[in-house]
Amino acid sequence: MIRNSVTKQIAIAAGFLALTFAPGMSRAQSSSQPPAQDQSQATPAAPERHEGRMHRAMQGLNLTDEQKTAMKKIHESTKAQLDAVNKDESLTADQKAAKTHQLRHSGMMQMVKLLTPEQQQQMRANVRAMRAAHREKQQQPPQAQPQGN
Repeated sequence: MIRNSVTKQIAIAAGFLALTFAPGMSRAQSSSQPPAQDQSQATPAAPERHEGRMHRAMQGLNLTDEQKTAMKKIHESTKAQLDAVNKDESLTADQKAAKTHQLRHSGMMQMVKLLTPEQQQQMRANVRAMRAAHREKQQQPPQAQPQGN
């Protein structure tokens, strides 16, 4: 029972990592293309938030160069498969959602397998801390944001 819980937490953490790699990779690929429309100041902040989450989840893992390279390859492969699913007009929205979920889960599991047990434990601790901070933030009443620059 505990082992299933640990496996599930690792899978969730790995999924989180997979999702956080996507904005950076897509931004790097599209940086050579001119923007199609005028972007507001709020738009660039979203990838930075994802990168911040990734950094916090990965903090203290001390990934080797080999692990980083392997994770990048997994991410690129998963992204290419996700792009193909999104472009496939023969699939319904539900089929696309199911296939997307399956591809992301598969990528997560591949990434988790690259981590040592110590790295997995550190990642779980990082994700727990992030979740606790998020829950705490959600429970606080909203505060007025200062309008000045």
